[in-house]
Amino acid sequence: MLTDLRPETPGTYFDRLAEETAINGRGMTDYDLPAAPHERTPLLVRRCLAYVCACLRKAQEEFSDTQVKAYVSLSFADTEEALLTSNVTFCTSLPDVRPYIRDLEAVTDAAVAEISLEDCPAWS
Repeated sequence: MLTDLRPETPGTYFDRLAEETAINGRGMTDYDLPAAPHERTPLLVRRCLAYVCACLRKAQEEFSDTQVKAYVSLSFADTEEALLTSNVTFCTSLPDVRPYIRDLEAVTDAAVAEISLEDCPAWS
């Protein structure tokens, strides 16, 4: 799905999860969004969900992959403005690889959602 972003010579990774997240973890474009939190938050979340669902649908269409999951995180940038920012990462749970986030409920420095293809019809 994101093969164009993959470097020509892959690096050395600890495991497949490290490789997946190094290659596909991306900050969501937000430079065009307003700074005011009450305006910025719904636009950023909507943009993330639209992107995630489009990618998950494409993974199903092109590769018959329904197991890939998207992880969307929202947190405040460590800048003077402290704007809300977002990152999106895709990966598949594999039996021989540690999970992307071991305990999603224990994350305290960001809001994180795990989204599967099954979650997307509500946002169509």
